[in-house]
Amino acid sequence: MLNSANEFPLSGSSDSQAFAETIVAARNGDEAAFSFLFETYKARICTYLAHLIGNEEEGRDLAQDTFLKAWRALPQTHKALQFEAWLYRIATNTALDYLRSQKLRGLLWKGRGEADHLDHISIEGQENRIAEEEQIKQALAEVSPQYRACLLLQDVAGFKQREIATLLNMKEKNVSVYVRRGCEQFSAAYQWLEHGQTDPKKRRSSR
Repeated sequence: MLNSANEFPLSGSSDSQAFAETIVAARNGDEAAFSFLFETYKARICTYLAHLIGNEEEGRDLAQDTFLKAWRALPQTHKALQFEAWLYRIATNTALDYLRSQKLRGLLWKGRGEADHLDHISIEGQENRIAEEEQIKQALAEVSPQYRACLLLQDVAGFKQREIATLLNMKEKNVSVYVRRGCEQFSAAYQWLEHGQTDPKKRRSSR
């Protein structure tokens, strides 16, 4: 049995035999093994959740909830578990539950790994960059939560649409539709904000 962090693999690849053995050890209740998994995925899950709900502090709290749920559920999982996809599914459901319960439309932080279709939005200078990022947060906040989840799973977390379909228990063709609609909603909201409207929701509600 693995008993110290030094015994765990340095690579986080799910294809690694050593990494697979770490998952088995964690499934069997080895706290050190699960701590290794926590350290491996903590930053990525925190970043993903901060994007998804629009708040870094709340994202960290939800990440803690995600790992707690994973620790409790891991002993009941099957041996062929794809740990990373399973963990992101827990994180996504935790975030969507949070958004539903709080009725939040949080502002999303612009991450370095976002989609290429956002990359063209660039303004030089610190003050302009801060203003731009705030505008991007507001525009992303206008994207429906399910569309946003698909968009971020693809463009931030790097999952393929087939994998996202499995994660969210939906058809692959629907993922493509949700990503496209998410992009459309973001573009419309960003352009509206760019022209001086501070609350795109009012524009929609007035139609």
